[in-house]
Amino acid sequence: MTMNRRLVLQSLALSGLSAHAAQAFAQGGVLKILVGFPPSGLPDQVARALADPLGRALGVAGVVENRPGANGRIAAQAVKNAQPDGKTLLVVPASGMVHLPHVYNNLGYDPFTDFTPVAQLVENDFAIAISPKVPATTLREFIEWARQHPDQATFGSPGQGSSPHFMGVTLAKAVDAPLKHVPYRGSNFAVGDVSGGHVTAMIAASTFVANAHKAGQVRMLASTGAKRLAATPDVPTFTELGIANLHLSEGTWLMAPARTPADVVDKLGAAALAAVRSPEMMNVIKDQAQPAPLGPAQLSRLMREEYERRGAGIRAAGFSING
Repeated sequence: MTMNRRLVLQSLALSGLSAHAAQAFAQGGVLKILVGFPPSGLPDQVARALADPLGRALGVAGVVENRPGANGRIAAQAVKNAQPDGKTLLVVPASGMVHLPHVYNNLGYDPFTDFTPVAQLVENDFAIAISPKVPATTLREFIEWARQHPDQATFGSPGQGSSPHFMGVTLAKAVDAPLKHVPYRGSNFAVGDVSGGHVTAMIAASTFVANAHKAGQVRMLASTGAKRLAATPDVPTFTELGIANLHLSEGTWLMAPARTPADVVDKLGAAALAAVRSPEMMNVIKDQAQPAPLGPAQLSRLMREEYERRGAGIRAAGFSING
């Protein structure tokens, strides 16, 4: 063993990694963070803010790799099959772990046996917006318009079976409105069609919708949070409008392959939580999400609780990917 390699191993071991983990990271290479959605969305931006801190914590370069498609399942399956050495991670909306398993018969992974929770990073709400071409300025007016124009009443979401898809179906049932779902590969792809009037409405992360609203691309009608967004104080919450079962928020999680060594998970988790609390991350997520840091053990408990809660709601609604 060369002197340089010996010094690297000693440095990594002193940083809190086991000898096995230190040996793996001493081999160099990169730490890859996979994101199952296109660039510029919240998961992508959070992952890019994490790449350098996580890489530095483990002595390797950190990079982000986007593998969009199939509602994030392509990226999740790739991480599931990766070596459990801490060098391949997944930044994923919580729905990928606690919502999709209830709506896909062949998801391609099991959230509890194929992954190890590392950290919850941030949390965001959702919102509904309509095309400026629709003659409505409130949710009530939009619902009445949809009832009168059932052939035109459509809503886009960032993926078949996603949380926004579920919200749209839930809303349609709650207000007795004929809203037909149009799936996209991400919210970026939906907003243009909604702006142009090709699709009537969209449901997506509230901050994404708020930005499109302020840009005049869409007209935001309601959000799912406990309180109104600071960016759109004139837009009510669903709870204010009397639709309490559309109060929903979602975390963004960092996951590793199952069987990743516990000391590596702890090291990654500590680095991730420090990054979430940093000014750099706050600058990234401002007006988009709120920091919601949880470590591996806390996230593991939350994941089980959310899995059960989401499953109960999905079963009660009779929701499926064909809805």
